[in-house]
Amino acid sequence: MKFLDLFAGIGGFRLGLTRQGHECVGFCEIDKFARKSYKAMYETEGEIEFHDIRQVTDQNFRQLR
Repeated sequence: MKFLDLFAGIGGFRLGLTRQGHECVGFCEIDKFARKSYKAMYETEGEIEFHDIRQVTDQNFRQLR
């Protein structure tokens, strides 16, 4: 299953899902320090990156299909 890691923090939810074989296609985290840690911990190359959930549109979600 593909998933988008919303309110990602440093990626605890992602860790659990990827360990179960799911694929992360992007993440959203407003805190710049958490985002920096997240990107250091996970290979995010090619993933969609959002900073503010309030700026994510329906069209953005449609890209993930």
